[in-house]
Amino acid sequence: MNTPPHNRIVVTGRAREAVIAVQKLILFVARYWYLFVLGLTWLVLLLGLLAPTLLALGLPDAAEWCYETLAPHNHQLPQRSYFLFGEAGIIRTYPVEQLIEQGADPLNLQAFTGNAEIGYKTALNHRMLAIFGAMLVGGLGWGLTKGRPRINAVGLLLLALPLLIDGLSHMVSEDSGLGFRATNAWAIALTGGALAPEFYTGTTVGTLNWWLRTVTGGLFGLGLVWFLCSYLSARFAPIRAKLEPKLRRARVTNT
Repeated sequence: MNTPPHNRIVVTGRAREAVIAVQKLILFVARYWYLFVLGLTWLVLLLGLLAPTLLALGLPDAAEWCYETLAPHNHQLPQRSYFLFGEAGIIRTYPVEQLIEQGADPLNLQAFTGNAEIGYKTALNHRMLAIFGAMLVGGLGWGLTKGRPRINAVGLLLLALPLLIDGLSHMVSEDSGLGFRATNAWAIALTGGALAPEFYTGTTVGTLNWWLRTVTGGLFGLGLVWFLCSYLSARFAPIRAKLEPKLRRARVTNT
């Protein structure tokens, strides 16, 4: 039921200006949230790749800032990260034994960022790069398809489940000391040991662990951004529908 005109509160002066300013800010977010999502994804990827680039350019302080900024969100283990700009090629991965030979401290592997010979470590590990790379691709795809098909919380959970299983199994394996993910004996049994031993135990590109981290991260990234964009689109659409004509009548928009 509409409020009778004589019962409505009329805001004037600076109070009205403050209300309008807040409404304009809300409308701005409602209009451009999609660009914010893509921009944030781009920013994380940029920082992840900028760190080794800055080291290669001889700017260690700036590179350290990138590593520290992203460190709370991923482990940055060098044996599970890419190395850029090394003598052997622009993108490489290395086993932990080779990294230790190159100067990595086995008691503090995360601190190792590489050198000119083998290249410099990205500030995002394999899984995190897969997640944010998939979020960027998925976000662009969501925009091109206008959010079709939509994904609900159940769909997101299904796409996140492989990552949860892979990540938690690694955690249990390492924390318990059982090491079943280090040997991946289960995979050897499933495949009859048909592949090279390094495939089951390694962490470099093409190994089982790399494939699992990359694929599960990619699936989760796609699901997350598709669900997030669908959710935000549904929430911000009615806000735009309400505020745009209201602010237009007040002559405070440029539309």
